[in-house]
Amino acid sequence: MNSTKKILKRPFNWVVFVFCIIFLGVFIFTFMNAKFYDIPIGQITSIENKSTSQITDEHHNKDTKHKEQLTIKILNGKYEGKTTTIQHQYIESQADSEAYSTNNKVLLHIDDKLSSAYITEKKRDSLIVAITGLFLLTVLLVGRKIGLQSILSLVINTIVVVLAIYIHNQYPSISLFGLMSIGIFISTILTLILVTGWQWRTLVTIISTLLGTFICVGITQLVIHFTDGSGIKFETMSFLTLPPKEVFLASVLIGTLGAVMDVAITIASGMAEILRRTPDISMTRWAIAGRNIGQDIMGTMTNILLFSYLSGSLPMLLIYLKNANTVTYTISMNWSLEISRAITGGIGIVLTIPITILLMQLWFRMRGANQ
Repeated sequence: MNSTKKILKRPFNWVVFVFCIIFLGVFIFTFMNAKFYDIPIGQITSIENKSTSQITDEHHNKDTKHKEQLTIKILNGKYEGKTTTIQHQYIESQADSEAYSTNNKVLLHIDDKLSSAYITEKKRDSLIVAITGLFLLTVLLVGRKIGLQSILSLVINTIVVVLAIYIHNQYPSISLFGLMSIGIFISTILTLILVTGWQWRTLVTIISTLLGTFICVGITQLVIHFTDGSGIKFETMSFLTLPPKEVFLASVLIGTLGAVMDVAITIASGMAEILRRTPDISMTRWAIAGRNIGQDIMGTMTNILLFSYLSGSLPMLLIYLKNANTVTYTISMNWSLEISRAITGGIGIVLTIPITILLMQLWFRMRGANQ
């Protein structure tokens, strides 16, 4: 009983409790929110398999094709409560089609008659809420107060990036790269203040993060300018009507920031802790300790950046290879931009290490620290 009272007296436990209530409420709401959608939503009540056949394409890829008749009950709109049937076919690999199961809810498009209905995609809000809720709950439970601040910074960063894209979409004459640069500046300051609080090392981390990010992007821009972007497949930015180089640099700016910030805060925090525990350490040994920290995380952070970029284009890479394209052509068409982004981010990571160490030394010299 006493332990329960102690738990309830802690403000953070109330935050977790309120979050769980909100999360469960929103999750349950997604199962009964069809009436709030403007587009028709249906629920698959039965599936009748019409035929199954083996198919082989011109590249000798084998697959299984299914033809089905779906019975769907409309859940909202003027046809609410009515039932219709839709002819559906898919292949088991689901490369260009999707399989459905009984009780799946789907988004529909209906023209003049109910018989003209067809499926546009699955209704996935329940899955999205569940995954997002579990992620946020894990961050809260593991990080506690810092986790809550991390969630706030994540929300702010998302708003900043989306706002920059929205402003550019409304006013195309405003540079997307310029808007993203302003957004990155704001995001860096707010994120680091929220996560680490306002301390002397926070200022060092902010400056080193911004310097590392913008210097590596500046180097990339110079290389693209002098080589005219030779070897970078800007044409793979499908259906893009904006200047591809500007969009590429904006994406590099966003992608590099997280890794550079992680390196900067790790080195700054590590060096600050070393100085706190051994205040008589010399500047030379202190700098070497910071360099060792940077070397330990440099390789892993570069690999994280590379893998995160390459993983996004893995499905398209496999499709190219399945359609008898050569490995070199497939990589050049799908991974040239991703590898370029990863290399640029790697440059930012490497540059941030000496920048952070120098700024830490400069800060302590200004404060009269021991040499």
